[in-house]
Parts: sequence; C-alpha cells; structure tokens
Amino acid sequence: MQKKLSPSQLTKYKKRVERILADQNFIVGKREEKLIKTRTENGRRYFYMVAKRREKDKIVKRFIKVPENSSKKLLIPFERQIEFAKYLKKHTTVKTRDVVADNSDPRRGALFAIMETFPDTKARIGLIEGDKGAELLGEREAKHALDQILKLQAVPIASLPMKLKKILKNNPADYETFSKDVIRFLDKRVDPPDHKNVKECFYKVLERRLKIVGLKNKTKGMLARARSVIDTKTNRIKTLVHGDMAPNNLYVFDSGKVELLDLEWVGVSKNSALALIYDFGNLRARAWNNEKFRNALDNELLRIYSHRGQAELGKTIVRLSILRSHIMLAGFFENYDHAKQKDPLQTRRRISTERDIIQAFS
Repeated sequence: MQKKLSPSQLTKYKKRVERILADQNFIVGKREEKLIKTRTENGRRYFYMVAKRREKDKIVKRFIKVPENSSKKLLIPFERQIEFAKYLKKHTTVKTRDVVADNSDPRRGALFAIMETFPDTKARIGLIEGDKGAELLGEREAKHALDQILKLQAVPIASLPMKLKKILKNNPADYETFSKDVIRFLDKRVDPPDHKNVKECFYKVLERRLKIVGLKNKTKGMLARARSVIDTKTNRIKTLVHGDMAPNNLYVFDSGKVELLDLEWVGVSKNSALALIYDFGNLRARAWNNEKFRNALDNELLRIYSHRGQAELGKTIVRLSILRSHIMLAGFFENYDHAKQKDPLQTRRRISTERDIIQAFS
C-alpha cells in the first residue's frame, strides 16, 4: 500500500485520471465513474480499468493503467513494464499484451499506458485474482508456464535497446549472494504464535514444526554441495528474470497456454541457473493451494533438463528453488500480527508453504 493521500491529493488524482480517459477517447458511464472513485481511493499504486475506447471508426475494449504519482519509485517500474512489453511483442515469441498508447515521461504530461485486453469469451481460468483460480491449474498449464519463463530467460540481453537495459532491475549477482540470502531468511527473527510472544530465529521455528534436526547446518551443506553444479562458467551468463512470478501473474487460455503479466520487476541475473531458481521457485511457492500444479512444474523442469542431458542441474534447480522460495515466503507469515497468523486461510497458506521445504532435503 502507498502512503494514504490527503483529500485534496485524492481529488487531484481522480481529476487526472478523468482527464486522461477523456483525452484518450475512453467511454465513461456510471460503471466507469464508480470504478474511478473506488480505484483512486483504494491506496493502490495504480489506477486500472478495462473500458471501451474509440479508435478511428470503431469501439474496442482496452486496459488502462495510471500511476498514482510520478515518483522514481513508481516511474521506473512503470516505464520498465511498458518498454519491455513493447520489446517482447515486436522481437520475441514470449506472449504478452501489446501496448497501444502510452506516456512514461512526466515531461510530456500525465503518465498512462493503454494495452490490449484479453478475448471477451470467458476462459475457464483466465485472469487469476488473488488465489482464486490457481487451484484449477494443471499439467498443461505447468508445461506452458515453464515454456514462457524459459523463452523469456532466453531473450539475449545484448539485443535489448540501451534505454531498456538501463532500467532493468539488478537481481542478486552471484552464488555467494544467493547463499547468504537463504541463510539470512533462516536467521530472521520472527514472532510465531506458538512460542508465547518470544522472538526466535526462523530456522528454529521450522526445525520444531518440520521436525528437521539441524536444518540450518543441513541448508549450508546443501548450498555448498550445489555450488559446483550451479556456479559454473557455462551458467555465468547474464539472464533475464521476470522477478514476480506467481499464478496471478499469468493469463491462462482454455488451450492451457499462458501469457506472462506484470513486467514491472523484470531484471538481470548474472547466472542463468539462478535466474530460473528465482522465477520457477516463486511461481511454485505461490501456488500454495495446488499441489498437483507444483508437482507438475517439478516434473516438467526435470523432464526438460533430462532431455538436455543435464539431469543433475535440473534436480539441483528444483531443490534450490523449493529451498529459497518456500523458506522466504513461509517466513512472511511469522511477522503478521497474531490475529492474522491464526486466520484459517493464512494458517493453510503457511502450512502448505513450509511443508514443501521438506522436499528440498529428500
């Protein structure tokens, strides 16, 4: 959530959105007016809406996105999303919606992006909102999601225009940093509800719940052994990372094919295996309510790497993906206030997320 806007700031924001919609030939009725009010007052970073727009001699549905402000914190991810979507659409086979019109330069006026919408026909899954719909993902969707991730990561960074290279996010650069991050997640002091308001290191919480004796030392040993597989000259190449892979950043067609959404956090890793560990691991861990999909992702990645003659690399990527992302995301739950931690939905999410950590050690 952004810092709450004052009444006068909210009024200016709302008027700016209305002016952009008018200037860009959107048709605004009672439904749109209601959405404008709701989505400029909800504290989110962006206003967004799907509405009808006049384009030449026809009316079409478009998606529009307007940043709350033009601060550097919002501007750079916004510009990154626009420029990267344009590049993917023109130069690659990675599926994403095209940008129809935009302005990401505050010197040229108000910021906005207008993009293609998805087909009007209702898809069985389509857009996944929150967790709703993720439970429907299966083997087909796992195959196509991984295919799109690998195609994104195969885009040569040298081919990107300089403007885009300059705004890509830098991810942890090397295996040493990656390993330290995993241990940092384990060392984080948390306040679990089952320990009488006494903070303790997260690895102790996991040892108690998962019944893994010496979890931190076992993690260090795994990271040390995996280094010879991951930190190789072959893998040390600059590789794109989506940066925010999750089921709700996919659009799923009835064919099982998917499009990648939300390109704000696309960045660069200096290791191709680590790039996949980040994106694959995040997608896997965030599919907490669909064990079948998680298993299908694992099996598909293992199949691909076995076919390449890199079975050991595939196994190591799966193992470290689970280790990093499941530990990182499981740790988030422990610092919610205790009332939220005890919420039945949050409890199910936590248990599912941390339970899979055991698979990293099997």
